[in-house]
Amino acid sequence: MNYRPLIAALFSLAACTSPARQFTVHGSISDSLATAPGSMVYLIGADGPIDSTTVGSDGTFTFTGEVQDTEQLVVMLQFEGKDEYDDRFIAGFVPDVENIDINLDYPVIVTGSPLTDAIKTLRNRVNTLFYEHETDIGSAAMGGNMDVADSMHRARMKKIEDHCRKVFLDNRKNALGLQALGYIASDLEYEDLQNLYDKAGENIRSNETISAILEGKKNAAQTTEGSGFIDFTGEKADGTPVALSDFVGKGSFVLADFWASWCGPCMHAVDMVRALRKEYAEKGLVVLGVNVWDRPEEAKNCAVEQKMEWDLIFTAEDSVTKLYGIEAIPTFILFAPDGSIAARLLGHDGLEEMIAEHLGE
Repeated sequence: MNYRPLIAALFSLAACTSPARQFTVHGSISDSLATAPGSMVYLIGADGPIDSTTVGSDGTFTFTGEVQDTEQLVVMLQFEGKDEYDDRFIAGFVPDVENIDINLDYPVIVTGSPLTDAIKTLRNRVNTLFYEHETDIGSAAMGGNMDVADSMHRARMKKIEDHCRKVFLDNRKNALGLQALGYIASDLEYEDLQNLYDKAGENIRSNETISAILEGKKNAAQTTEGSGFIDFTGEKADGTPVALSDFVGKGSFVLADFWASWCGPCMHAVDMVRALRKEYAEKGLVVLGVNVWDRPEEAKNCAVEQKMEWDLIFTAEDSVTKLYGIEAIPTFILFAPDGSIAARLLGHDGLEEMIAEHLGE
């Protein structure tokens, strides 16, 4: 008997891979908006819409795709006249099993997905930890006990960090781990976040939000006290090109104020900046306003209204804040006469003390 065909067939079968498991979303919605003319239900992933369908006359719809546990998807009802801030009829879920039921009526209900349930549990736990002492923190702050309020706030954030860190380490390659790290990434030090990032699965390492936070913290770590300045360019109010190096490293202390016209704390700090400029003028302090995250015309009009009589650089997009790892404004960076960074500060509390430390008698 010739066994060669049989052996060849067995090897052929061994080389085949099993087909990918498929999920099916069994959707339902009873709201009349779902069947109104022009209404559609969309399945959306991280890169945008994946599929769309209409709701049947019986109020049901379905979506299918490959089972995976690394990314959350979204099912959303879109109808004519829907406001961009309308958060009804939106359900997030992880397609980690074959059958998932989603009811889009408000409030939405997702059943059948273990990871989706775990993410909901995590979200509820984080909210509980954040708000469980909110009244006590508010009472302490209102009573002027800011140190007590700050201590209580830091304690609750530490509880959130510890809980999310554990969840992440137990789920480093799935969507739950991504959610857990996302809650705490902005509050971690650069080295700590980098360490967790290195332990994460590809779905987390390739996440744009996590990667951007890590890049910002890396840049902030590279622009701390003692570091040399990193040059950037922008334009003056009249459109003339200008660079940071036109002011920094020229033999004077330069206080750079990173601000935006829509930023309330930035506007609140203007009078303090003006006063410091006057007080330390004889010691050669140069004040430089760096406008970020703003619309050019609104920013330039604001500068006139606020009587910012110091040099200004108007920048485009967020390249400058990324360069210096600036996550919030106002941020102040004091450059020494040699161009190195003497100090940096988030917010204006402590600004007078920072300047006095370096330029005071």
